[in-house]
Order: sequence, then C-alpha cells, then structure tokens
Amino acid sequence: MTDPLLSLHGVTKSFGAVQALAGVVLGVPAGQVTALVGDNGAGKSTVIKAISGIHHTDSGEIRWDGEVVHVHSPRDAAALGIATVYQDLALCDNLSAAANVFLGREIMRSVGPFKFLDHRKMRERAAELFRELQSE
Repeated sequence: MTDPLLSLHGVTKSFGAVQALAGVVLGVPAGQVTALVGDNGAGKSTVIKAISGIHHTDSGEIRWDGEVVHVHSPRDAAALGIATVYQDLALCDNLSAAANVFLGREIMRSVGPFKFLDHRKMRERAAELFRELQSE
C-alpha cells in the first residue's frame, strides 16, 4: 500500500467563534476519484478551499506526495497539480465545456510576437479527458 498523494493531518480552521474544521484527517490516493461526502455545514467546502488555497488553515499539515506543503493561494495549489471544479454550473455558462476545463490555464499558441488561445488543442485535450472519464 502506498502513501496518499494528498493528505491532511489535524487540519483546523475557524471563522471567528465558528470552528469549521476540527482535526481533519484525509488521504487522497493518486489515480483515483475520491468523493468527500457529508451533511450541510460539515466542512466539505472549507476542506476543498483549504486544499485549493482559498482558505488558510489555522493548524495541521497538508502533505503532497509525503512532503509538507504550504498552499497559500490557488496558484500554489495549481503548481502542485491541484485544480478545483466548482459545482455551480452557471459559473461560466457562456463558455464551451473545453473552455471551462482550461479556464485559468488556457493553452496558448504563438504567431510571431502575438499569443492566441489555441482552441483546437484545448478541444482535443478536453475530448481526451472526457473519454478517459467515460472509460472509468
């Protein structure tokens, strides 16, 4: 059995007098889809926001591939390979599925001194990802 790719150990988070997370322990193995399930107000969104750099934890550790990491921003999370897809389907309803997949990390192509979105590559890669998800 291998160590989880992402793990939380004793993570806490409070918002004023409200303790949202109390000693969270979580392990997420590599290469698997993992669901975080619980009642409303259980702290699911707070855990996800801590992992993705939106909320800073008050205590505890976040480890990536066994190493303690400090995720202070979504950019820090992205550098590790962590991306968050929010459940609000209307967030970017004016964009295609491929554009939503690459939102914030678009594939660019250069033409001389100019850079443009590479819509074709994003569509192709998104289609690959969707096929992988269907085969699981």
